[in-house]
Amino acid sequence: MKKLLIAVCLIFASTLLLCSNKSAFAAEDVSHGGEIIYTKPLKSVIFSHKVHVEDKGLGCDRCHSGLFEAEALKAQENPDFNMESLYKGKYCGACHDGKTAFASNTQCARCHTGVKGYVASQKGEKAVGKTSFGPKEAITLGQGASAVKFMHESHKLGCSECHSKIFPMKKGESTVTMDAIYKGKYCGACHNGKKAFASEQCIKCHSKVPPPEKSLTYKVKGVGPVNFSHKFHTAAFKCDQCHPKVFAMKKTQGKMTMDAMNNGKFCGSCHNGNMASAVSDCGKCHKS
Repeated sequence: MKKLLIAVCLIFASTLLLCSNKSAFAAEDVSHGGEIIYTKPLKSVIFSHKVHVEDKGLGCDRCHSGLFEAEALKAQENPDFNMESLYKGKYCGACHDGKTAFASNTQCARCHTGVKGYVASQKGEKAVGKTSFGPKEAITLGQGASAVKFMHESHKLGCSECHSKIFPMKKGESTVTMDAIYKGKYCGACHNGKKAFASEQCIKCHSKVPPPEKSLTYKVKGVGPVNFSHKFHTAAFKCDQCHPKVFAMKKTQGKMTMDAMNNGKFCGSCHNGNMASAVSDCGKCHKS
């Protein structure tokens, strides 16, 4: 009887040991939460538990203690799950602040790799997605015929080259004017004739801008008025031949004198008797 009791105890102890070993092995197999692919508010951001837990050595409670619920993709159901919140230190922004980890408004393509990037990562390939260079859709700057379509895809620069020093990471946040661009701000930071084509080459971006149909009328004391027709002049010349070197991009810019024109300024830069009729041919412009 005593031997039987000892045998039963040994069997029970062995069973407990096997169960505990099996649990330990299972715990080793599930050392992190795998990869999560977010589809909101943008497609697609890949979060790798392996990178954060195994490679970086972060504990689970670093994130699952108020930043994120333990349920996958639960965060993207929240209305404030967006880049603006990240910039304020919420969600991923709690660490991606430029101190603990790279700032959330830099190195965008490291997270926004797209669906193709996710598929590539599953195959062990380098993750490169179509969204690496920003939104696929064009961003419209301005209104009407003078509007400019900006494509991220055609500006294959690092995100940090423009964001957020030149342009904030929010659509409609900047009021872009040509005066500012000519001074090296906004697009003019690159479009200066050195790094990229000069901003004076208007047609490069403003491809659908028609010249003003209505003539500009200059009233001159003592002689007849002068009517300037953009439509007539743009049939032979390009916008950047006059703007902004000869004339600022605005309707008036002070007084134009005949002395200045005779010295090759204003209209006299072309109307010199060689390129166009001389300014001394008064009747060409001053109509009675």
